Amino acid sequence: MASLAGLLKETGHRVTGSDQNIYPPMSELLAALGIEVRSPYHADNVPDGCGLVVVGNAISRGNPELESILERRLPYASMPELLKELFLRHRTPVVVSGTHGKTTTSSLLVWLLESAGLEPGFLVGGIPVNFGVGFKTGKGMPFVVEGDEYDTAYFDKGPKFLHYLPQVAIIGNVEFDHADIYRDVSEVERAFRLFANLVPRNGLLVVGVESGRARSIAATAPCPVSTFAATGDPAECDVHWTSEVVSSDSSGTRFRLRHHGEVVIETQGPFWGDAALRNVLAAVAATEPFGVSGDELGRALATFQGVRRRLEVRGEQRGIVVVDDFAHHPTAIGETLRGARRRFGERRIWGVFEPRSFTARSAVFQNELAQALAFADRVIVAGVLHSSRLPEQDELSEEKLVGDLSAAGTPASFIPEPDDIVRLVASEAREGDVILVMSNGAFGGLHGKLLAALAP
Repeated sequence: MASLAGLLKETGHRVTGSDQNIYPPMSELLAALGIEVRSPYHADNVPDGCGLVVVGNAISRGNPELESILERRLPYASMPELLKELFLRHRTPVVVSGTHGKTTTSSLLVWLLESAGLEPGFLVGGIPVNFGVGFKTGKGMPFVVEGDEYDTAYFDKGPKFLHYLPQVAIIGNVEFDHADIYRDVSEVERAFRLFANLVPRNGLLVVGVESGRARSIAATAPCPVSTFAATGDPAECDVHWTSEVVSSDSSGTRFRLRHHGEVVIETQGPFWGDAALRNVLAAVAATEPFGVSGDELGRALATFQGVRRRLEVRGEQRGIVVVDDFAHHPTAIGETLRGARRRFGERRIWGVFEPRSFTARSAVFQNELAQALAFADRVIVAGVLHSSRLPEQDELSEEKLVGDLSAAGTPASFIPEPDDIVRLVASEAREGDVILVMSNGAFGGLHGKLLAALAP
């Protein structure tokens, strides 16, 4: 929504907005753009003479602003609906989907196209460091969109990505997520099948075939398909794009990309672990219809600077590094910790996790979270963010989580409040440690508080 606000401002619209809570990096972005944000929600936040209200999918009946909009009969639309008609209808939409890796893959793909001189437009849910913003109108035909399978709005419960008119589409992986709107993984897979069915016969579907459900979707897709895999023998599984790690250290990874077994790119960039290379493969494969050369791709990969809140180093004090990451699904947490291990080598890694998303705070992934967090050397679990939508008996048990970790040999603590976490880390962390903070929210300003407390 913040990136859409930026797109609208860039195209000459007057934009205001509101939220219950607003925090970095999007609060900083909106302030820099001069877009007024009002908080908390209140009927008076909706200005008189408003031409259109864009209703986010977190809004439901009972919200005072929504009730005012309906009573005043103001025109309103969902974010995907507006994006489709204002920005995608007359461009070449490239839609990046998957349970994990969407923001990084989208950001990287935009940079590949931009570096090749194609001047893409884009809208992503994070902030690519190369651009400093998560949006751009662009002058070229490609328009890259991060395609989310979450629902569209309270009045449209279908997935957002079904609105985006994909000419080129990526399905990186398909797993169970969003337990608040999907009953099981088969419902998630059905949403992705509907998405794949939107790609025209003159389009391209790029699929990560290490994901079994994504591979199944690719097998029945009614359009051309390009496949990728970071691991496995391409000769055995007939994968179009594969990767090979040459070396990896704190500065990045040197790797080769093969197309039908032939090396077409060898370069080095800030990518650590298989998950990062899958993002690279997906983005590179999606450039095929635009004719970007291997040399151009190699140079762009080497100059990619990452995405904020994706293994982002927030600072260092006394030789202790504080890192921020958005990971909240067990698979993403495990991949993030493995990537951190590649990046930081033998340094002791603390995994500080806030169960904040609906999926993370529900018991559905109780065991999987323990397995994922076990890749850390020391774990701290914050308190579950309680919600009336989730019965208490269906919530994640923090005590069981830390008990399972401790029993398996990973020291773990349940510390509900961020300020208490700061005190523990400041007293126990030692030079060389990496404090990896994982949350899809602000986590009570934990990163800044940690750096302040660790200062000599």
